[in-house]
Amino acid sequence: MIDPTALFSEKILNFSVHTSRHGARSYINLDSAATTPPLRIVENRVKSFLETYGSVHRGAGTKSTLSTDIFEHSRRSIGKFIGADSNTYILFTNNTTVGMNTLAHYFSQIQGKIAVSKIEHSSSWLPWIVAEGHRSAGNQQRKISELATYNSLVQESGRKQVMRYGLNDQSEFDLAAIEVILRENQIKALVLTASSNLTGYVPEIKSITSLARNYGAYVVVDGCQFIQHHPVNMKEMGIDFLVASGHKFYAPYGGGFIAGPKDFFDLFLPYQIGGGNLPYIDIAENFYTYSSERAHDPGTPNAVGAISMAAALEELEIIGISNIETYERTLALRALNGLAKNPRVKVLADETRLTTVLPFIIQGINHNEVAARLNDEYGIGVRAGSFCVFDSIRALLGIENDRDIVTELQSGKFPEIPGIIRASFSIANTHDDVDAFVAAITEIAEDGWTSASQEVTKTKTPDTLSRSYNYREGNQDGVCRSRGLIT
Repeated sequence: MIDPTALFSEKILNFSVHTSRHGARSYINLDSAATTPPLRIVENRVKSFLETYGSVHRGAGTKSTLSTDIFEHSRRSIGKFIGADSNTYILFTNNTTVGMNTLAHYFSQIQGKIAVSKIEHSSSWLPWIVAEGHRSAGNQQRKISELATYNSLVQESGRKQVMRYGLNDQSEFDLAAIEVILRENQIKALVLTASSNLTGYVPEIKSITSLARNYGAYVVVDGCQFIQHHPVNMKEMGIDFLVASGHKFYAPYGGGFIAGPKDFFDLFLPYQIGGGNLPYIDIAENFYTYSSERAHDPGTPNAVGAISMAAALEELEIIGISNIETYERTLALRALNGLAKNPRVKVLADETRLTTVLPFIIQGINHNEVAARLNDEYGIGVRAGSFCVFDSIRALLGIENDRDIVTELQSGKFPEIPGIIRASFSIANTHDDVDAFVAAITEIAEDGWTSASQEVTKTKTPDTLSRSYNYREGNQDGVCRSRGLIT
């Protein structure tokens, strides 16, 4: 059994919030699919590192030497955790979005097209459209007055270069359809989520990577929702590129990483260049880059982000990913069984594929209203919205026409975007958290949606709706001031 009190600080686990229904109580975070709190060992490791922090790769002093050694050790720790071979670079980024944009930039310089699944997060889809679109549109300089037209051209051209593959009748990736795309198009990279951020679906990655390899395509895997919950081994799974964000695996210090083949990255000029990632500029103004991971570390790197990620993954390895997988599924299954007893709650996940995320709706109650009430009345944080997977949301809700939404957006209005509620579980949660969540949903479903809340939803954006329910009567500022977060 995993004990959150042994893994996280007391201040994090018992963060006190005021609720309108239950008064002061410890906040229950059921939004770990969006971001996770730091492990206690991560907090301690960062604090210790900052005492010796110096300029990474830039100085001859003791602190610089120590910081550089720890920074480079972080690459090796991450590589070991993900099963990367000796030919793999671990490149540090800010997050997965930056990682995908980086890879999209490199691949846009190579002939061929991109294949992206229809359940990918927007961060794993849109960067490829923009990068490929710029190349297809000519990458020419234009007048400022021409940019609006050019931007539309980029989107149109990019979409032609980015193929989409979807799910079959069993809600799994359709290997036959993927093979058709690979066979009929020159696919240079196939982009694949290792675990859906909406339903938790985990595909048979090895089957897909084997298929892609038969047609000479690289496989880029979004590991954001995967590596902290399930065993990963890049070599065994046939993954060429793996991208992830530290804030998803208990290291929220602004770090992320790309793991990929050394011989691939060495072919290109760095995506970003300036100080730190080149050794020399000659008299003729030719610049020379390192033939190492340093070539892709522009400027002063986020050493804290790197160290925190390594510390987190080392701790997860000690806990045991299989133990984590079992514990988190137990929590999710407990929540699923609890919600399934309520006829007004519709769970949008399959028990056979249940992982750590639980998407659902309460029939007759707006998703933003549910999330706001959970927070305001019960101190429970979940996510409500479309989760950057608009295709998947429309499919789940049976929406086939969104012209009214587009019309309102184009007129400057903020329409009600289709969405659902998502609870997500982690090793920071307990069975008591799950029971409190199920009890709260039961009460909300019984209360129904008051006319007052309907009026709020009609007149406010999701952001202002959340703020109005979370922090009534200026409570937001009061909470922040009491904790010294603002003055």
